[in-house]
Formats: sequence, structure tokens, C-alpha cells
Amino acid sequence: MQVSEVAELFFGDRDTRVVYMISPIYNSSTVDVQRRHGQVKKPVCSISKYNMFMKVVDRADQYLAYYSLPWKTVKWTKKVALCLINCAIFNSFLVFKNLNPHSKLKYKAFLLNVAKAWATGHTVAADTVLVRPGPSTPTPRRPHVDPPGRLSGDMWKHTFAKIVKSEHFKGKQPSRQCRVCAIRKKGSRTAYICKFCVMPLHRGECFKKYHSLKHF
Repeated sequence: MQVSEVAELFFGDRDTRVVYMISPIYNSSTVDVQRRHGQVKKPVCSISKYNMFMKVVDRADQYLAYYSLPWKTVKWTKKVALCLINCAIFNSFLVFKNLNPHSKLKYKAFLLNVAKAWATGHTVAADTVLVRPGPSTPTPRRPHVDPPGRLSGDMWKHTFAKIVKSEHFKGKQPSRQCRVCAIRKKGSRTAYICKFCVMPLHRGECFKKYHSLKHF
């Protein structure tokens, strides 16, 4: 392939930032791509194909590039430390999403919660962490880990709600194992959950201990 032929395959595209591509397969033609909110974009064909077949490593690099920690330092050791912290935060976000599959929390909001927790020294209650049931929607399963907002101190957020049965439940009123009683190896069930934490709890002592003690 001659140099002039290679030059014809070097082109750029811009959506939120300029992206340059060199491709031996695609030319500079565009394709229609419908975004999440119905908006139609016209990216270059090679970029559209790259986004379509992007794998895990590319996704991680994309997140880290969009929300990276500042690099304004002359010491390379600080740059390495910041890079490791950046990767650790992103890995913790992936673990969080894996443990909370119903969560709609975005990476940017996750970073803000981490920053607030580091700045204040207290656990930040994130309202968007869990999908909270409405009055008629079936109550989802409790999260695998205790939500960070359970010890926030904002007790007005923590209200009781009856467990709503799913369409497959045949009984009259569904019940679940109380979180506090389960820690104490007691087989005691309850028909209520904390609506904010989506955690089954008994009224009274169990509810109070769960929202006031770190080790209940």
C-alpha cells in the first residue's frame, strides 16, 4: 500500500471530543446511530463498529479517560499512585454493580459519593443506589451487602413498607428473614422492609439497631 493510499484512510470524527482513526477496512462514510433518548447521530462507520465490538479493557479505559484524577504533578511516583487509586475506584464500582444488579447508579455519581465520603469522613447515603419498590411493584430481593446509607443518621428517610408479593407467590402475605435476626442465627421472619435500604427488618428493636449500630 502506498503512502497516498494510507493518507486517504486517516480521518477524524467529533461528538464530545475529536477522535482520529486509521483503518484499512472502512472509509470516511457515516452511519445513522440512534442514541438512548431517541437522538440520531452520524458517526464515522469505523468508530461505530469500534463502539459496537468494544470489550472490557476498552470500556475501562473509556471510563478512566472521562473521569480521571488530576495529573498536575512533576513527581512520577505521585502519578503512579493516582493512577492506581483511579483504577481501584473503578474496580470498586464494578464490584458494586455486580453486587447490586438493580442499581441505576452511574459512575459519575459513584465518584461524587466517594469524594463526599473522603471529604467528610462519613458514609454518604446515595438515594440512587437501590431500586426502591413502589406501592404496587413487587419488592426486589434484598442487597447482598448492607447499603452505605443505613448509618447516615437521616432517620426520616428510613420508613417501613410492607413486602409486596410477586405474581408467582401463592400465599396471602410474603415474609422474609429479618436481617438483624439472621446475624444472631434466629429463624425469625418479617413482613416489612426498610423502604430506603430495601432490607427486611422487624419493627422496633431490630429496626433501631440496624440503623444505629455498625455491628448489630
